[in-house]
Amino acid sequence: MRSLVLAVAVLAATGCATTPANPANAREPGHDGAIQPVTAERLGASWRPGCPLAPERLRLVRVPYLGFDGTERVGELVVAEEVAGEIVTIFERLRADRYPIERMETVDHYGADDDRSMAANNTSAFNCRPKTGGGGWSNHSFGRAIDINPVQNPYIGRTGSVLPPAGEPFKDRNRTDRGVIHAGDRTVAAFTDHGWGWGGSWQSPIDYQHFEKP
Repeated sequence: MRSLVLAVAVLAATGCATTPANPANAREPGHDGAIQPVTAERLGASWRPGCPLAPERLRLVRVPYLGFDGTERVGELVVAEEVAGEIVTIFERLRADRYPIERMETVDHYGADDDRSMAANNTSAFNCRPKTGGGGWSNHSFGRAIDINPVQNPYIGRTGSVLPPAGEPFKDRNRTDRGVIHAGDRTVAAFTDHGWGWGGSWQSPIDYQHFEKP
């Protein structure tokens, strides 16, 4: 954890950190650690009364990552308190492996609209919402799911529909474009080594962007 805090502090000092959309609630990365409590106000539209988890059981996690342009950035994810530490470790590993991520913002930046977040190719975690296709709460509602580079790693529905629509070319999983996740690669291993499952291994639907820990 100390190495992550130092890394985030260096990024902030060199101006590589992304500017939070809500500066009133923002703190300098590295000022008091990469894992922070989160309030209902900070969660915005992504949380409402009646959601499975109270804000007190969630954490805001700030992690450095490699952008698509090759620069070092700092992103934000909201996850369940009990998985926050391992998320820091997982994203440290992705960064060390030079796995690129285009964007990493909490979904309140998109009005908690999953379609808008995916269309922006945004990597995100907590969002209190139903499962895609229905059937109860999504694991995102429990802060135990993360979607990574949704355009390069789309959701393929049972009828062949693609979300986001811009991900249509990436139904071809032989592509080697930046950000594409492949079965058995180091990105998948970074999660599965910590007990997370990958939606790319599902039969139908298939969700190449999705990692979750039940």
